[in-house]
Amino acid sequence: MKIRFNSPKERHPTQDNGMQVLYAPGKRLAFRLRWYLILFLILLPALWLAGRYGLELIRVEAPALVRLPTMEVRAMQPGQVESIRVQAGDHVDIGTPLVELDNPEWRLRLNLLQGGSAPVAAPVGDLGARNRAVLQSLVNRASQRVNDTRRLVQQGAATRGELVEAQNALDSREAELLDFERSLSGVGSSEGERYERQQQLESRWLAGQLEQMQVSASERGRVAEVVTAPGENVGPGTLLMRLERSGPAQLWVYLDPKDVEHAIPGSPLDVRLPDGDWIKAEVINPAESANPLPSDLRQPFRSPTRGLMVPARFTEPLANEWRVDSLPVRVRFPNEHFTLFGMRF
Repeated sequence: MKIRFNSPKERHPTQDNGMQVLYAPGKRLAFRLRWYLILFLILLPALWLAGRYGLELIRVEAPALVRLPTMEVRAMQPGQVESIRVQAGDHVDIGTPLVELDNPEWRLRLNLLQGGSAPVAAPVGDLGARNRAVLQSLVNRASQRVNDTRRLVQQGAATRGELVEAQNALDSREAELLDFERSLSGVGSSEGERYERQQQLESRWLAGQLEQMQVSASERGRVAEVVTAPGENVGPGTLLMRLERSGPAQLWVYLDPKDVEHAIPGSPLDVRLPDGDWIKAEVINPAESANPLPSDLRQPFRSPTRGLMVPARFTEPLANEWRVDSLPVRVRFPNEHFTLFGMRF
């Protein structure tokens, strides 16, 4: 079959076997538009890739995350989680109770002290007699040594200095025995008062510690995450929950290393929110580390890369509905090297 492009229909599209066809021009235009549409659909992926590559050449974009300032609430005393007064998403003020802790051992000890069931001090009669016997034995030995040394001095087998040393040792032992006898004269009252005072101090300390077992909010904010659960045993420093502070939100920008020139404090940037609105921001500090991009920030048809972590802050108020921690957004830096008709991209 031979295809010819100079057929009578090509030369006279509005005639068919000598008859005039009124709808022929419109039908011919529809076929032409159909072929144009098919050609456009075939070239659309290539046009999309070429356009995206061209936009990357004239403007600098990077993924980012909205980060809210957070505060960790930790246990200050050892104990057991009795109840949790808030849940994730609740807004709290300064002094709002967050977690109720309790220490059963401290509470039992406090009840024993307040109820007068604490153990009583052991009597000191037997112990005092034993101590007196030991000290008296030491005095007798020191006295015997003085007598022996005096006899040796008379025989010329010892010196006068050794005799004086033995007498000094005897005086020390007798002084120890005398001090012990004096301490026994008031041991009942003084030791009883001392033990009672110790009980009062311990009871007061336990009551103060149990009063501090309630954990309250030190700042205004929103409960972001509750880590612990009722019934768990916690120690000093155990993480209980995280609070989002009411301070301004920040941005963590994952900047391509080739665009490090934009990681300068004070550099302006535009943030595109999920609803399509744009808001102004600026870089706070230069990049100090390079971290892998989170999976939800990676673009299609691209291998995982690492980005420079650049902290930024909003220079315009951020709407409350977008104050969401780890909210993914896109940021755009002005391109200093490309201008078109006086416009900077």
